[in-house]
Amino acid sequence: MYNQDRLIGQLPVVTFTGSIRCRAVLLLLVLACCIPLPVSAADPGIFQLEDAHTWRTEEGDYLGAQFEIFLSSGAEEAVKNGVPLTFEFQVQVVKKNTWLWDSVEIELVRYRQLQYHALSESYQVKDVSAGSQGNYRRLDDALRAVGNLQSLLLSGETLDSKLNYQIRLRGSLDIESLPTPVRLIAYVSSAWDMTSKWYSWLLVR
Repeated sequence: MYNQDRLIGQLPVVTFTGSIRCRAVLLLLVLACCIPLPVSAADPGIFQLEDAHTWRTEEGDYLGAQFEIFLSSGAEEAVKNGVPLTFEFQVQVVKKNTWLWDSVEIELVRYRQLQYHALSESYQVKDVSAGSQGNYRRLDDALRAVGNLQSLLLSGETLDSKLNYQIRLRGSLDIESLPTPVRLIAYVSSAWDMTSKWYSWLLVR
């Protein structure tokens, strides 16, 4: 894939770039070591679907769902130290085919951000997609709000009633949105792997 002559001719530049990268990696590792130990603690979290349902109106098909979320010890310690946590919710409407492979007809992604504010001693939950937010005194209440999907419009027009559709839904903690030092720890710690399984059911009309 690479031109061997050009690669050899630019060897000093490559070596210099590699040196910079090594220093950058070393710096990131040093920063990661500065994060308090509880952030990398091994107590796992919980991310599972508690309830979900769909309904139809003249405007289209809607989804409502409630996830049960308990933070891992590392994630809880991080949020209490002011680190914002972003949660991702994926929804798919899959068309079931008898003779061909199933196909994803609609895919929606929604984000919720959780952050603790020390001055007000409250947890802020922001719906990144809708631009709305709420404040809660207790972490449990805030996590309840994070996992609550209300009246999510699946389709602007009703789906074909002659076809069979399946709803697929899952939620996860978005590791990529974490600050770099915390993200490095999350990459190697299973305690930060908070992803629900895919939940699926037939869309009943």
